[in-house]
Amino acid sequence: MEPGFPRVHIVNFAYVERGMFAEALADIETWRRADSSSPWSWSVLAYTYGRAGQQAEAQRALDKLLELNRRQQIAPAGFVMAYIGMGNKEQAFIWLEKAYSQHANLTTLKVDPIYDPLRGDPRFQDLLRRVGLAQ
Repeated sequence: MEPGFPRVHIVNFAYVERGMFAEALADIETWRRADSSSPWSWSVLAYTYGRAGQQAEAQRALDKLLELNRRQQIAPAGFVMAYIGMGNKEQAFIWLEKAYSQHANLTTLKVDPIYDPLRGDPRFQDLLRRVGLAQ
């Protein structure tokens, strides 16, 4: 009911996982019209464009997120998501480490499908252990 409320747009991740990129992008656009200053909308946009294989658009959204970060501190998780979507694992790990060092909420690491591209990397397994989510 409130398009500016970020949690309303969690459906985007279901759309992306199902390959429904047009639907995800349309919903993100609704979000951005309602709250153009939300850094999360830019993060999700970069993630979605990246997963859709539209790297130039993903880079533009990431650039906007980086610009916002120069004016206000953006949570590292936003960058993690953007870089994972764009397939840049190195940057994703750099920002994951920033999130860890800032004691960010990383409780979904073990189950969130966003992190699937990182699961095979020993650095991810080490992070799970440090967060207390290793098996």
